[in-house]
Amino acid sequence: MLPGFVQNAGLLVLGALSTFIPTLGAYDVSAPLDPQGPLKVTLDYGLAMSWPQERAPEINNIRRNWQFSSHLVFASRVGDSDEESPPISDGQLWQIARDAVGEMQAGRKRYGILVEAEPGAMGILAWGNEIILASSMKGAGSFSYDFQGGNTEVARSLQQCQMAWRDTTQRHKNRGNCAEAMAAHLYYKDNNNLQDRKARVGTWVKSGVLWDKIDPCGTGHTDYWGCNLFTQNQGLRVLDKQTPSEPYTLADLAGGPILAEQIQLCGGEPRAFDLP
Repeated sequence: MLPGFVQNAGLLVLGALSTFIPTLGAYDVSAPLDPQGPLKVTLDYGLAMSWPQERAPEINNIRRNWQFSSHLVFASRVGDSDEESPPISDGQLWQIARDAVGEMQAGRKRYGILVEAEPGAMGILAWGNEIILASSMKGAGSFSYDFQGGNTEVARSLQQCQMAWRDTTQRHKNRGNCAEAMAAHLYYKDNNNLQDRKARVGTWVKSGVLWDKIDPCGTGHTDYWGCNLFTQNQGLRVLDKQTPSEPYTLADLAGGPILAEQIQLCGGEPRAFDLP
């Protein structure tokens, strides 16, 4: 009886391994891929390779941090937060951010990243003549609190929010990995004083298989805080989630885009992309 038992146990182990091996080796990040969509949303490859520690690109059985983003510069203004009829409307910003979700999903599939590892939020930050599209970060750790030892504008803002909260020991609900915080990180790579830019921000969040417009996390809650305090601290006007999405033609928005690139969260030169 013992040999048969051992054989059956071995088959069970092999079956278990066959279940897990595809998951461990599901993605291929051996080389960065250029985006295919018009908004140029793509994986932040440098983040996936180097944070919180550097990992060789050929290794595909470890947990990495996934975040997708894009930076568009237009020929003219996109509009200020206090304008009644900005050149790019709130509804158009909502639709741009929703289209960015589709580009993120397409990019994730091209890398072979499992749907379970897909970031669950996509945000848009608009100011001056620029737009940043940034997903939340999915993976391990807290980029906002831990990157550069917390010596960043975003980390300092979160610390101010924490001090303003009734419980100074309680950190941001999602560890500062939300789309709003990621967009701000990208803004501060080349700019200062987001509080003075009359910027607008909006975020879509995955709910099951659907995506919904949402208020910043923490809104309406008394037991925790989140991006509700962060967006206020940064002087951002949050797009009303009841505003209907509006169609747009990218080439006609604010004189059309003149630059499409990806700002790298971990530093280095931006990745520039050809415009349609």
